[in-house]
Amino acid sequence: MEFLPVKVETGSADEEGRLVLLNGKLIAVLVRLDDPDHGPVVGQWSLEAGFNGVDSTKPPLFANLAAAERWLGRQLGDLIPV
Repeated sequence: MEFLPVKVETGSADEEGRLVLLNGKLIAVLVRLDDPDHGPVVGQWSLEAGFNGVDSTKPPLFANLAAAERWLGRQLGDLIPV
């Protein structure tokens, strides 16, 4: 799984993002919550878009990218090569 840095136009201070690739294919877009309006969750990561099994309607917030990677791995299950 690769995490490629990207700026995301969200209309707020939340613009630091990651494109998440698996085997060269886009599976998710994550954005770090940086806007002070987010209060206690500032600095956490949010799933903005997910594809092929990671398009949860209620994804959790992630404390860091390692936590996001673990969650994404569980969502993808057997799609991730061992």
